[in-house]
Amino acid sequence: MNTKKFSEAMNEVDSRYVGEAIAYGKKGTRRPAWIKLGAAAACLCAVISGGVLLYQNGGGAAPNPSFVEISNPILSVESPAEMEEYLDFKVPVLDKEIEACSVLLTDGYPTLGQINYADGSEFRIQYGSGDISGIYGAAFAAEKKIGGVRVEYYEYDGGAYAIWEQDGFSFSYVSSGSDDAAVETLIQRFR
Repeated sequence: MNTKKFSEAMNEVDSRYVGEAIAYGKKGTRRPAWIKLGAAAACLCAVISGGVLLYQNGGGAAPNPSFVEISNPILSVESPAEMEEYLDFKVPVLDKEIEACSVLLTDGYPTLGQINYADGSEFRIQYGSGDISGIYGAAFAAEKKIGGVRVEYYEYDGGAYAIWEQDGFSFSYVSSGSDDAAVETLIQRFR
């Protein structure tokens, strides 16, 4: 059947049959009342649950800041003796003016001691092995044996530093230039 014949056939259909066909599709679409009540009950449960969650959170959508506070991992101490109390090991000290002493906490446990001297030099000690200077990108300068301990010297833009390991501990000494006397003193005073 082509389009023209189909159109002519549609014109001959009685409008009474078209009305019955339209009404027939609408008769079976009515939903039972329990479906409407169930949907309303589900919406009410969602609103109540949301209200309860907001109430438990203090009435606001923002988190409570007391749960997200992070403590400072650096503890300032008054002296090397107080530092030793936190670290539970001996900390050698040079005979020069101390500017500041601090202890680094890792996971809440004191692990590293640092002494800043008034002349700008810095000494660090930590149990374990590795470079604890905190300086990265320096160039290897020399290796020396001081008091039976192998000491590595590095140079960078701001100066030089020495690192060594002794009796299960790591050490670093940062200064304006390589200072063998200070490193030797620290090695001897740790024994």
